[in-house]
Amino acid sequence: MKKLFLLLAAAICVASSASAQTPIKYQGEVDLGFSLGVGEWAINRVNVHTIHGAKIGDYFSAGIGLGTDIYVVKGAEADLMVPVYLNVKGYLPTKTKVTPYASFDIGGGFGASEYVKGLSGVMLCPALGLKVGMFKAQLGYHVQKLSDSGVSVGMSALQLKMGVMF
Repeated sequence: MKKLFLLLAAAICVASSASAQTPIKYQGEVDLGFSLGVGEWAINRVNVHTIHGAKIGDYFSAGIGLGTDIYVVKGAEADLMVPVYLNVKGYLPTKTKVTPYASFDIGGGFGASEYVKGLSGVMLCPALGLKVGMFKAQLGYHVQKLSDSGVSVGMSALQLKMGVMF
């Protein structure tokens, strides 16, 4: 987690050392999503995430994300994972209110419920999205790795998120 904070701080420092005319302002996001499990460990999940960071000019933003992923297995109790990640976005500004963007999350997921307590692993999510006013929608590919005692399991999913940027 220290590495994520250092990476965010470095990104903000590099951006702020650019031209004095590049505006930097706070950007927050709240998302609600659903991930459809694919692959060998196809487990569906509901996602509630928030990202807080900086919008740097018209083309870039970076922030720290924190969320809850609720893994839903039919006939079993839901499992909770807590992802902590660095989010970067690149925007293609347009003259309209619709702004396309590419997003990438990288970080880790940590088990928070009884069955997955103590498990953790890498979390990645490349995505494409559209921002319309303050609302956004994005489609991505969410990868969560979990490992214990040298055994690693990958759980991939197609992810649809909707939310607001403020």
